[in-house]
Amino acid sequence: MTFTDRLLNWYHENKRELPFRSQKDPYKIWVSEIMAQQTQIATMIPYYNRWIEKYPDVQTLAQADIDEVLKMWEGLGYYRRARNLHKGAQYVVENFDGVIPRDKKLLMDIPGIGDYTSSAIASIAFSLPEVAIDGNVKRVMARYLNYTESVNTRACHKYFEEFLKEELLKNGADPSDFTQALMELGALVCTPSNTQCIGCPFKEMCACYRGECVGTIPYIPKAKPVPSYDKTVYIVTDKTRILISNDHSDGLMEGLFRLPQVEGHLDDKPNAKLVHKFSHLHWNIHAYIVDSLPETSDDWFWVPLQDLIDTHPMITAHKKILKKLDIL
Repeated sequence: MTFTDRLLNWYHENKRELPFRSQKDPYKIWVSEIMAQQTQIATMIPYYNRWIEKYPDVQTLAQADIDEVLKMWEGLGYYRRARNLHKGAQYVVENFDGVIPRDKKLLMDIPGIGDYTSSAIASIAFSLPEVAIDGNVKRVMARYLNYTESVNTRACHKYFEEFLKEELLKNGADPSDFTQALMELGALVCTPSNTQCIGCPFKEMCACYRGECVGTIPYIPKAKPVPSYDKTVYIVTDKTRILISNDHSDGLMEGLFRLPQVEGHLDDKPNAKLVHKFSHLHWNIHAYIVDSLPETSDDWFWVPLQDLIDTHPMITAHKKILKKLDIL
């Protein structure tokens, strides 16, 4: 059997039943692909279901208030994804009369949609001959083809894309199934830890299965160490209200609220500690419950505690601290 035959046979026998696979709605596929970035499928599914119930189509999302949208996203992290979904929905309404276009190039004009997401929507929703290549697919193809160079290059992407499009077209496969099968194989079988190739449909066709690259491919250059910054967080509450901040001068998580936070650590023992990791930096947080603040800011203001639950989206790091201290 060919590469495509083995891949699709495996997929039809082993694919997971996921809520966004039961239909071809491009909006729902778009939302699912954005949510799945940087987030495990099991984690994002409850968020996806709540999101689709609240915003079932592009028009509903476009008309929503951005604070409400960010509140719905709370807990998923990487909030730029939510903002871009909101902007993207507004763009579709304003430029495409609310209809998501059946064209990869036009899809890439939508805010927040790049090469990968446009290919995913084009192939899965519209069955256009495109292939979405993410980290899972890169791992599958690097092992299959014994690709020893860095997979994080444009040259690598082009090489895999050309191979996969040729396989797709010469076998007349459904692009929707083909794309999802590649993603699913990387997620369920060809994982970083499975170097014994257990459950792989390719067997002797694959270089890793033949033992040529076990444990060495894909090659991903080591990331540079990220800087860590000491932060002090103040918690001022009278049990019904809490002091929060809308200071975004550090350029992080604009549109989300946070607790009053300053640079450095105090000498006193903190009530809670937390290391919060962003993709490009870490916060080493010491949190203190205090009656008053040693300084003031125009960006700090009081809100009812219930608002942090109902209406005010708060950054994950500070919400974790409040939950850890049983304040929320």
